[in-house]
Amino acid sequence: MHEERIIVMNKIEKISLARIISDLITADSVIDAREMEIFGLVKEAYRLSDDCLCDARHVTFSEAVNTLRLMAKDEKEGLLDLFKKITLADGMCNKDEALLMIALCYSLEEEHDTEMIHVRVPQQGLQLENSQIIYVESEFAKEENKVISNNYHQIENAMRLAGFDFAYIPYIAKTYRGTPSQLFNEVLRFLSPNIDGLEAEEIQRKISSMTTSEFCKEQLCRKLHFKSLSDTMPSLLIKVGETVSEEKIHANFLKMDIGEDILSEIKQFIYKFTSMMNSEYSILRNIHNSTDKFLYCGVYKQILDLFLMKEEATSYILLDTVRQKITLPEINEELKITKSEKALYTLILAESISGGMNMNQPVSVRQIKLHEEKQRKLMAKYERIYDRFGGNKENTPNILDSSIRNPKISKINKCITNLSGKLSRIDDFLIQRTQDGLYRINLDSSMIYCNDDVATPWMQSDIWRNIISM
Repeated sequence: MHEERIIVMNKIEKISLARIISDLITADSVIDAREMEIFGLVKEAYRLSDDCLCDARHVTFSEAVNTLRLMAKDEKEGLLDLFKKITLADGMCNKDEALLMIALCYSLEEEHDTEMIHVRVPQQGLQLENSQIIYVESEFAKEENKVISNNYHQIENAMRLAGFDFAYIPYIAKTYRGTPSQLFNEVLRFLSPNIDGLEAEEIQRKISSMTTSEFCKEQLCRKLHFKSLSDTMPSLLIKVGETVSEEKIHANFLKMDIGEDILSEIKQFIYKFTSMMNSEYSILRNIHNSTDKFLYCGVYKQILDLFLMKEEATSYILLDTVRQKITLPEINEELKITKSEKALYTLILAESISGGMNMNQPVSVRQIKLHEEKQRKLMAKYERIYDRFGGNKENTPNILDSSIRNPKISKINKCITNLSGKLSRIDDFLIQRTQDGLYRINLDSSMIYCNDDVATPWMQSDIWRNIISM
């Protein structure tokens, strides 16, 4: 590693770097000796500890990229060079590696207007494939839709030749409108025997008349919890891979904002993507519904599965330090707990990013000093959070004392459990202890927002990022 390329990083940035490098190395399902050699050099140069590598398992690729994209321009350029070197270490770059690299390039190169988002893959049989590019918008964009409509076949063919399945909702709805009603109804009842005739008719009506904005809000936002799509300009949504963390699968997406010059932007994207690969990639078949066939693959399968999927009652968490509240806006509920309990819940949310809050006593004398230093930092972090919720720093409760901490955790969990009638997957919101004895909240970080004048993903808040990195 060249000395000029070494970047001083904080804890979260190191964890993010470790996550990205891990995904790049394992993307092609083959770990090469040269990749291990480079990894060893990176680990030493950036001082990536074993704890850091373990913590990286709890962070998604999207979260990691969004963390690094806030760094300085020259630092991001150096990291991109490193990522390219790792990707090409074995002399090959397949489609899965290229997808990760295109996401890194578009996120870390400042001329692009993009963001990385991720969602937890639902356990209802829905498969989100890497080969789709979906056009999304929260409000109808007249000019962008006009360009796509007039050039749909050109766009669709270009993407198909590059190995992508282009999902343009108005065209898909039109295809469904041309499907014989009886065949449509029979297929729905076959795929989901528990729905009755009226439900099947309603699904058929909705899917045949859906608009892009309706699809984004009713299917992607409400069922898959793509909260950022509730208010988005015209964009392309591209799945670039998955992160597996504690048996949960998260799908990572690159959201690329587009303007009226959509054709040149798509052309540039396809050229950049295909030029990265030096191994073969598949060209998708061009197949459609017909009077005696119902297409159930690719984007058509995913959209139909979404309409058949039951909606879960859940909500993001809003850490509203302006009003000194923790709320769940989508179910119109508030956690009725004290300031110190709000601070403790928030602290454990923050510590869960790197695995959980460790209150275990050291087993060896040599570890005592390190443990005491970590406990001091944890208490300082709690004090900062307690202050943001309106607490007096001088009277900050000592949460290192189990006799003080445990009753607070019990009260917090009781308050959350009382929402069981309104909240699905309630275990994700509870404070739990892992097999390693860590206090942890399994809520996905994409579901945590803070109040910086407006609801903001808390990992995009400078104030909270500074606190979490303490």
